[in-house]
Amino acid sequence: MGVLPQPMSIGSTTSLFTGIHHGKLDEKNRVTIPAAWRFESAVESGFLAMYHPALGAIVVFPPLMVKRISDAAQQVTVSDPDKMNALSLLASNSIQVACDKAGRITLNEHVVKEAQLGRDVVFKGGFTTFQIISKNPPAVDRTSAHTQTILRALGALGL
Repeated sequence: MGVLPQPMSIGSTTSLFTGIHHGKLDEKNRVTIPAAWRFESAVESGFLAMYHPALGAIVVFPPLMVKRISDAAQQVTVSDPDKMNALSLLASNSIQVACDKAGRITLNEHVVKEAQLGRDVVFKGGFTTFQIISKNPPAVDRTSAHTQTILRALGALGL
């Protein structure tokens, strides 16, 4: 008797987020993850969504990347106030989201407003993450002190 292949899971080590897909934001701030990126079996949680001002987009980290972030964050000590502050800034601009049985994640008002999402949204693959972008995205901010702190925090986490 042969071994049956296991269902592909979003964010597994073998799946990549590639291509551009179009979707809709509903009245409850839910977006459906493109079918090509969706898991085929049980509901999986542990996603992280963060508005990234340098991209003008919401970056979604799947469970595998969330684990990397968590592992890196655990290496930061309270004796390093700069890194603690950077982590706090990252965390305050992020939300945990879960994928439901229909393949949807629910975004909060903060990230929807920051990304200026309307009804029509675009999903852009980034291999290990993906972005949710407005059809009319906000201007990117790569120079403000706020954005530079976020970029340093992401760099400190190895992302």
